[in-house]
Parts: sequence; structure tokens; C-alpha cells
Amino acid sequence: MATRSKAIRLSLICSAAVFVIVALITLVAVLVFDRLFLSILYKQLAILPGSTVFKSWSAPSVPVYFSVYLFNLTNEAELLKGAAPRLHEVGPFVYRENREKFDIVFPEESSPKTVDFKHRIFYHFVPEMSVASPELGKITIPNLFTAGLLERQSPVFFMNGPFATLSPYDAMWNHYPLLFSSINVGLFASQNGTKPVQYKIHTGSHDISKVGSIIEVNGQKKLSVWDHEEANMINGSDGSNAPPGLEVGSTIQFYVNDICRSVVSYAVAKTQAINRPDIELLVFTGTPPDPQDPANDWRQRMFCKSGQGCPPKGLLALSPCLAATGESVPLYLSQPYFLGADPSIVQAFDQFPDPIPERHSTWVHIEPTTGFVLEAFKRIQFNLLMKNQGEIFQDMAGPYYFPLGWIEERAVADKDTLDMLHNKLFAPRKIMPFILSVVGAVSTLISILLIVLLVTYSRRRTIQNRTKRSGAHKQHAVSVNLSHSKMGPSDQVQIVQPNQYADRQQTPGLSSGPGANTQVPEAKPLLNVTETADVNRIILSSMLNRCHLSDSYFSLSWKPNGEAFVAKT
Repeated sequence: MATRSKAIRLSLICSAAVFVIVALITLVAVLVFDRLFLSILYKQLAILPGSTVFKSWSAPSVPVYFSVYLFNLTNEAELLKGAAPRLHEVGPFVYRENREKFDIVFPEESSPKTVDFKHRIFYHFVPEMSVASPELGKITIPNLFTAGLLERQSPVFFMNGPFATLSPYDAMWNHYPLLFSSINVGLFASQNGTKPVQYKIHTGSHDISKVGSIIEVNGQKKLSVWDHEEANMINGSDGSNAPPGLEVGSTIQFYVNDICRSVVSYAVAKTQAINRPDIELLVFTGTPPDPQDPANDWRQRMFCKSGQGCPPKGLLALSPCLAATGESVPLYLSQPYFLGADPSIVQAFDQFPDPIPERHSTWVHIEPTTGFVLEAFKRIQFNLLMKNQGEIFQDMAGPYYFPLGWIEERAVADKDTLDMLHNKLFAPRKIMPFILSVVGAVSTLISILLIVLLVTYSRRRTIQNRTKRSGAHKQHAVSVNLSHSKMGPSDQVQIVQPNQYADRQQTPGLSSGPGANTQVPEAKPLLNVTETADVNRIILSSMLNRCHLSDSYFSLSWKPNGEAFVAKT
């Protein structure tokens, strides 16, 4: 019995210990899970050969649409006579971008730190998303080629005039004056896959915060376009990805090769993914959260060329970047409809519409954990500076920052992409802590129950042991006062409980002869039992089963009033 009791206690102790350990392990796992999860995830985000990230990086599945809105001059004759320009928006003309990375080369090492590749973009017209075919109709826009000669009063400008009437397609891709039919100076003529850009970037294998960061562009580690050293630095990625671990208030940089500069983007808010609202994204914008920050003014002034001054607020001079490639056109960039620009620019035009921030701002939506760019809305307006210093068109007012058109590059991750990202990343990150918490709670509850059971069992065993020891002591204390003389067959002994003799007197006529009834005297009862009737039965039965006198055995019986009765057998 003792061995079995020890086995039960040992089993309860071991079981409780196991569940306590499981509860502690799950508690620690819940506390460190997120950190461990991110550590493993960041290793998977490096751009390495054969990785999942490499496949999505080299051949992006998120569709990118390039929409063009052109401004048609509707009062050319009046403008040349001094009237304010009146413009009408035409578009959109929508193209789907095919972004291609090719000639991808990794260094020959186990975990390469860098990767070299070339990048180019092809544009494919999407008629169902466009207002019309770009080859149909005519629009009047400033003459891009002669605009560069306007300030020098070149005869070419006066022969061709300051404006050209042509199809939207020619304005975008094939714009040229008749005199120079061999020269292609369309607004986007140099972008349709004709000039690939060569990059060297960090893979993030040794420092995930540098993943995608550009090291070299076309073999150069810095530019030579601007007067300030900081302005010539190449910072950030090409915009296809961002470092992981972002939050509201984070600041990142993107390098935009088309404008020869790095731009700063600020995380200002949170939003929901368009095609899956349960995925949370960070909203990045180029507008500083604190407009009064002195650093904002410096970021603008460092891109000003000496001798040319700085453009008005809200404009970015593109001519230095174009001059580096051998082109000379006084182009300036702004947000569509001069959003955030100097109001005097808009006042020079007749009935020019007001901008709508939600429609004309640039936004980039990034998943903060991975740094994946899942939604992007890049909107830029191209403006041509026109100054009339000639004698033929001396009635034309100005100068004008003449808007040619604006573009929107729109990329929105589809539901299939978001579902895959949710199932492989977000769901495990949310479900695993919940599962661990449930396992820990259940283990804690079971361990508590086992401990309670162990304590209860131990107390019961202690009580039982005490009862046995008390019973043995009382059994030893029972005195049996029987005569050693032989009893006759009819001899019998009556055992009366002590309390029954408390007020009883000795019965008259008690005889001691053979065959006579013998009653236990009040002062010396045959058996002294102080427990309950059930305990009396157990003790007396055990005693009489073992006891014999003069080779005679006794049997025990009970009267209805609870008195014990011993008879010779």
C-alpha cells in the first residue's frame, strides 16, 4: 500500500512539473516570439539567388500603369497677342509598364553583399483604360525643341514658332519640328526601353537595413550634376523596395534617376490596403510633416545651380539633369496643377483649375514589417519655362512656367498577391502567439489542478495514517476481563458500552456459578470502547477473530440498542 501511494505521489509531482515547464516555455515563447519571428523573416528578405524575394524583385508581379494627361492650348492666337494662356486637360492615355531587370550578376561568394543589374521599362498602350487612341486628334503644346533656343533668340525658334500642333502620340513619343525631322525630342521619347540604367545595390545579406540601397548608378557612386556635395549623393533604393521595420515617423530616401537626385519621403499615417483592408500599410509622402523645419529650406536650396538662382516654391529645375545627358530644355517639375507651388505661377493662366490633394499628391504605401512597396501613386507635372525676348512675338506676355502635362504611375498589389503575403507572413505572426498563449494557459491550469490533487491526496493519506495509528493504540488499550475457568455451552458474556453503565446499578441476584449469566461490573467493563458504533464493530471484530482462551473461540453479535454481545462457540 505504501509503495502504491509513493508511486501515485511521484506521478502527480512529475506530471505537474512537466506542465509547469511547458507553461514557462510557452510564456517565454510568447514574449520572444515576435523578435525571433522578425529575425528569421529579415534573413528571408535579402536579395539572394533562388530566394522568394529575388523572384519578386527581378520580375515584379504588381502591375504598374503609366497614365498621361496632356494640356491643350486652346487660345494660341490670343496668347501671342498678349492674352493669358487657357489650357484644357486631355487624357488619360494609359500604358502598362513592363519593368525588366536583366544581366543580373552576383559576386562569387556564399552570401553576396551586392548585386549588379540593368533596368529598363517598356510601355504598352491599354486602350480600354484610355480616353481615346493617342494617334487620334490634335493638341497644341509648346515646342519642346525650339524652347531651348527661345532665350537665345535663335532664328530656328522664329521659323518654327513657340507652339506645335500634333497628335498626343507624337507629343509623348515622337515630337519634332519639321525642320529637324531626324531628331526625336518627345516628352518621354528616351524612356521606352531605349536607355537601360545599370545599378549596383546592396543585397541586405549582412545588413537588412541596407537591402536595395544603391551603391552605383551607371558606374558612378555619386553624381556631378549639382554644386553641393550632399545633393550629388546617391541615397536610398530605386523605389521598388524599402528597408523593413518601419513605423509612423520613419524617414526613407529613394533615388530617382530621371531627375538626378534622391528624394526624402516621410511616414505620416497608416492606411489599409485597397484590395485587402485587413493589411495595414504606412503612408509615405514627400511633404515634410513640419513645414517650418529649417532643413526643408536647405534641401531645396542645395539643388539650386549657381548663376541661375532657385526656382519658385514648388518647382524643381530639371535642366541641370538634362544638361548632363547633352540635352538643353528649360524643364521644371512640380506636382499636378502646381499643388503646393507659389500662387503667382497659377495666376498667370486663365481659369486654371485648382488642384485636389487626394488626386494630385504623390503617395507611397509600404508594408512596414517587410518594407514591400505594395501601393504607389507617383504624380509629376512637366512645365516648360517660356520667356519672350524676341521681336516677332513681343506681344506675348510671360514668362510662363507652361504646363505640358502630368503623369501618374500607379501600382496597386492585387488580391492574390496580398492573400499570399497574408497567409505566409501576417497570419502566422498573429496566430502563433495566440496558440502559444492557449497552450500556456491550459498547461498552467492543468499544473494547478495537479498540484491541488497532489496536496489533497497527501492530506488524505496523512489522515488515514493517523486513523490507523489511533485505532491500533485503542485496540491495544482494550482490556478483556474473562474468567480462565471453562464456560458452559450456555455461558455468555455481555459487553456494554461505558456510557450505558454511567447510571446503572449492579443487578441483584448476580451469581458466579457455572451456567449463570455473568454481567460485566460497572467499574470494570469487559471492553471499554469510546468510538462510534461503526468503529466499535471494526475493533471488536478484529480482536475477537484473533483471540482465544482455553482453546475456546468467541463470536460477536450486536443487540438492537447498540450493545456488543460475545458468546462462546
